[in-house]
Amino acid sequence: MPEIDNTIAATEADFAKLIANTRSLMLATAGKSPTPESSYVPYIRDEQGAFYIFVSEMARHTINLRGGNPASIMIIEDEADAVQIFARRRATFTCQPEEIARDSEECTMRLDAFRARFGGMIDTLAGMSDFHLIKLTPTSGRVVLGFAAAFRVTGDNWDQLEQRVATGAKGHR
Repeated sequence: MPEIDNTIAATEADFAKLIANTRSLMLATAGKSPTPESSYVPYIRDEQGAFYIFVSEMARHTINLRGGNPASIMIIEDEADAVQIFARRRATFTCQPEEIARDSEECTMRLDAFRARFGGMIDTLAGMSDFHLIKLTPTSGRVVLGFAAAFRVTGDNWDQLEQRVATGAKGHR
């Protein structure tokens, strides 16, 4: 059994590295319109595995998120770093959005984390009243780290992986 634990530990470390080394996420939202919206946005992540984005209400996805509609996010390795373009390492999460009040301690703390990660541009954005801090709390997650290397993301901090096994007619044929 220790061999399996080492494999899972190495895989979880690979997943953590993907999250740590990627500075933006792909965002998919939907609102009252049946047309989905997609975009990208820089992010930070907290200790419990929630993602935070700082977005303008001029963007359609911000309106969708502020309306409480679930979102899908994807963090994907750069094409230039991919060993195989058909098997880029990626993590996808379904998330529930929550707006964090601008005058809250949490907002101040998260904007400080954005500043530490992305520099002074956050001060310019924070000076604009149409920007909103949105917390994206995962409700489910999946990770693909290569061919036949698909995992379900679990754990209190959304950092543990569980191997997905193809059964029956599912999986590659």
